[in-house]
Amino acid sequence: MNDIAGQAPVVLIAGASGGIGLATAELLGEGGACLGLQYRSNRARLDPVVEQFGEDRVVLLQADITDPEQCDRILADVVDRFGGLDAYVHSVGATARYQRFLELADDLIEETLATELSSVIYSTRPALRQMESQGRGGRIVLVGSDSGKVGTTGEAISAACRAGIIGFAKSIAREHARDNILMNVVCPGPVITPLWTKVQDATDYSQSVAQKIVQATPMRRAAEAREIAEAIAFLTAPAASFITGQAISVSGGLTMA
Repeated sequence: MNDIAGQAPVVLIAGASGGIGLATAELLGEGGACLGLQYRSNRARLDPVVEQFGEDRVVLLQADITDPEQCDRILADVVDRFGGLDAYVHSVGATARYQRFLELADDLIEETLATELSSVIYSTRPALRQMESQGRGGRIVLVGSDSGKVGTTGEAISAACRAGIIGFAKSIAREHARDNILMNVVCPGPVITPLWTKVQDATDYSQSVAQKIVQATPMRRAAEAREIAEAIAFLTAPAASFITGQAISVSGGLTMA
């Protein structure tokens, strides 16, 4: 990740109040980054990040990133505050339970498509424009899921979205490789977050599917959010300067293809 004029790198994180987003914010903040942290409603989870790293390095951004205009606004806010953008991380999820496809309500299908696919497309565009205009490259990391590679019982729409963002990321990576804008996807399996707890507690069926996924993981456990954040941080670091267009599983061996 290229620093701005030798200063701290600037990172915008969407979904920063979620488990993986928050762990990523804390990890990158510890590394000295300036942080733009988008949240939709749960600001309270981000207040400690401001307290830890200071208002000179952290700006909180309330927005619904399924709305393209709000995506443009928060990107402009980050650039106005810190002078540019080095990396964009999208870590937003919607699935709160496992549920059979034929039982899904239409409004839940639309909500999942908007949150897990449309928001990626709409929010990536202003980040790309900013990085391209700066002329020094940048990094984009999307948090997907291994479900986008192999599917998941009870998660058909979310898996479709996750597969979609892998194809999206590979396409953008090809278009912007010569601009040194590198785009990758981190694909977790189960991760211990408040959302994962909600999934397990939702219904007996949801709990059963969740347990089977953990049992199918060779390491026989769910990941800690920090373990996913470490992979995200690596992809924004100088050491990952020749990695683009990849969907990297960080899932304890859940998938190996």
